[in-house]
Amino acid sequence: MPPLAAMRSPGLLLAAAVLAACSRGGDRGASTGGIGGTVVIALPASPNPLLPTHLVGAPEKQVADQIFDPLAEIGPGLVTLGDSGWTPRLATAWTWSADSLSIAFSLHPAARWHDGRPVTSRDVQFTVGLFKDPRVGSPLAGGFAAVDSVTTPDSLTAVVWYARRSPEQFYDVVHSLLIMPEHLLRDADRATFASHPFGQQPVGSGPFRFVRWLPRQVLEVEADTAYHLGRPKLNRVIWTLDPDVNTALVKVLAGEADLLESLSPDGMARVAAQQTVRAVPYPNLNYGYLAFNMRDPANPDRPHALFADRELRRALSMGINRRALLANVFDSLAWLGAGPFSRAQATADTSLRAVDFDSAGAGRLLDSLGWRDADGDGVRERGGRALRFALTFPTTSSPRRRYAELIQAQLRPHGVRVDVDGVDFSVLRERIPTGKFDAIINNLTLDPSPSGIRDQWYSATPRTRRANYQLYGNPVVDAVIDSAMREVNPARSRAHFRKAYQLILDDAPAVWLYENRSFMALHGRIVPVLEGANTWWRKLRLWSIPAAGRIARDAN
Repeated sequence: MPPLAAMRSPGLLLAAAVLAACSRGGDRGASTGGIGGTVVIALPASPNPLLPTHLVGAPEKQVADQIFDPLAEIGPGLVTLGDSGWTPRLATAWTWSADSLSIAFSLHPAARWHDGRPVTSRDVQFTVGLFKDPRVGSPLAGGFAAVDSVTTPDSLTAVVWYARRSPEQFYDVVHSLLIMPEHLLRDADRATFASHPFGQQPVGSGPFRFVRWLPRQVLEVEADTAYHLGRPKLNRVIWTLDPDVNTALVKVLAGEADLLESLSPDGMARVAAQQTVRAVPYPNLNYGYLAFNMRDPANPDRPHALFADRELRRALSMGINRRALLANVFDSLAWLGAGPFSRAQATADTSLRAVDFDSAGAGRLLDSLGWRDADGDGVRERGGRALRFALTFPTTSSPRRRYAELIQAQLRPHGVRVDVDGVDFSVLRERIPTGKFDAIINNLTLDPSPSGIRDQWYSATPRTRRANYQLYGNPVVDAVIDSAMREVNPARSRAHFRKAYQLILDDAPAVWLYENRSFMALHGRIVPVLEGANTWWRKLRLWSIPAAGRIARDAN
């Protein structure tokens, strides 16, 4: 079996006001609450269809993770090499072959689909086939590239066969593989699978079963009382779908909802000013960055007129004072972005050199590149083209709006005109995957594995971009990432990853702005279970509402 990697868990160094806001109630074990109650989550987004093969965004992931089950669940150490710390879900146990080229998963005999049919090994075989089928077009297919086949020696044993060994072969398959029912999807047209009606009315085998979904209004699930690992503590979970974050927070503070997953600094102050709702920190692998599009938004087969130039990207990066931006927008509620990784990942290295703020140096470099303000209008030009671009961000994010406005102000003295382009989150979700932007302030939520960098910063085409929305590419970086992912020795693998990070930082395809210290607004009547989870919703089935804290909506 492959060697294991150690993971580091950063502590949260919080300001005094934040500590006060978080100390009221704290996190307690699920055993303090009984069965019953409804948690209402204010979600300022509309989830995409709940198809496990196409789960990319956090809104749909948090819902799908309640309806579907994986074979196993990653442990609190977030180990991605080998299987140490992983705990059973649909699988009760697994056995590696002597040559590590197959893993036999034993399924729980009591596992049932929400329509009553038993979960079998054929469902595992079928689901892996969907992920691998190019007609389905799963953005997660890369994780299954090393899987040769799945055999089913009996109804409760699924054997995953690998074409080759790799350090993360267990993680690659198990982490993203939410099992789907063959008996409901075997006749689906795979060429149009992404739009299959199943995504709007899913049937899973997870702790909660689907109830209803009114687009842009509400999505509801209820406890599966026959769930094979024990029924959830809660009776229901309801997501209210409102694109406005401020409205969502108002609902939580008014008691109309129980949870808002992400608090802005202004939201933290509003929570700290009252006693009913508390700010609760939770694990969240993420980073926020300004991405420069390498390709023409109107024709991605052509290079971008500005950002295809590495030295121009570096000059613009030198003109941005990231530390001043961080202090202005987040104060102490975020870390300075260090690169294309999260501090919680084992391969993180915050000592790497990023392009740092150098106002005078930015001006000299722009001059040397031929960008000069010849007509005195305050904007540099070269070859008849103004140094001007649009900076896109979601209007629902007040921190990203503030970043956009401050970056606009910081670059103006350098002769750069930045057009602030705020769009609705639904519009942004359409434009990002198709590259219809000049530059964008984006926030990435990461998987525990550092190999996710392959989806985000490995060379891609407009048709294979995955999360490489800006279509950055460097063959040297690609080769180093490949070496990191093949290396079974943890120390050597980390060294390769850190080399890749430094090469990417040097190329300046982005400006790494921040890494959120994430806090949710949570009603004091809710007892969450967050310890050991890589996402706040992973253990939602164990959350509870003590009888003394229940209200009218909990009676249903």
